[in-house]
Amino acid sequence: MNQLIAQDLKKILVIQLRQIGDVLLTTPALAALRKKFAQAKIAFLVDKPFEPLLRHNPDLDLILTRDPAESLEAIKTIRQVRQFAPDLVIDYLANPRTAIITLLSGAKVRLSYANKRRSFLYSLRVQPQGQYVAEEKISLLGPLGIKNAGLDLVLKYPKEADEKIDSLLEEMGIAKQSLVVLDLFHKRPARQWPLNYFMELADRLAKQHQAKVIITCLPGNRVRAEQAISQARQKHFIASSLDLLELAALIHRAKLFLGGDAGSKHLAVSQKIPTFTILGPSGLQWTPPSPLHQSAFLDLDCRPCGEHECPKPEIICQTRLTPDMVWAKLDPFIKKIIHPFET
Repeated sequence: MNQLIAQDLKKILVIQLRQIGDVLLTTPALAALRKKFAQAKIAFLVDKPFEPLLRHNPDLDLILTRDPAESLEAIKTIRQVRQFAPDLVIDYLANPRTAIITLLSGAKVRLSYANKRRSFLYSLRVQPQGQYVAEEKISLLGPLGIKNAGLDLVLKYPKEADEKIDSLLEEMGIAKQSLVVLDLFHKRPARQWPLNYFMELADRLAKQHQAKVIITCLPGNRVRAEQAISQARQKHFIASSLDLLELAALIHRAKLFLGGDAGSKHLAVSQKIPTFTILGPSGLQWTPPSPLHQSAFLDLDCRPCGEHECPKPEIICQTRLTPDMVWAKLDPFIKKIIHPFET
């Protein structure tokens, strides 16, 4: 992109419709855009369920929301985009829907990945670089003169979320205790570590590190969480009715986040909370390059595969990664990075 065009960018639209992690991993790029184009108006197109992640973002001027369940959604979304009238669209999803939205946006510059199937629909195509997904997203901004930007994920929440968590912890009687937030479930079968394995870790955290473990889950999974806790040897807690911002406020209080490769892990990263992730088919590109964020996985020829469902009869990257194997990495991580918990 020549310097003249870069100077003419008055309105910038970023597209990342979903999911929690993908949206949050786009926020370092937003910060870089804001720094480079301080006077530009920056908007973000996102699916409605994930709008709270951006609601208090200081680098955005406008959020355009898409409701997948709404009738005539495609027409309404394109109308929103054209009313914003962007000079530049950065499409971080590049699926058929967002490619069409970008094409019909009216933007003179349409930027996306060079290695995607629909790359020919964009006027500016960039080969992504970097190991961490947030680095890849920033690397697309190279033609705009943006390089070597920070990797901090940005998620702000209001004081009302803090107040609700204060009340919740007080009701549980653990307001002054050290917390571990455990994200127990994953919607993808191949990414679900056995629940009894998770509960074994929860018991060891409670016994050996005097941690208070709070299991977070959607309301629909509460019964399963209660069943898992009923098998535990130690006392644990459940929080199943929190919205995204309240969940971020809870995680912000924790000493450690433990879970699978899911959206809540990125909430913890945004709050600068140490994370320990159980990786099945996922690769390391979803984990920040930092000693505060570690993971456990089996070294198998078939992983990381990134598949949502395993074609094999047994999901061996999950079932054969035992609690003892994970604890052998988790325990020294806690002692080095987090220990001692304050009580």
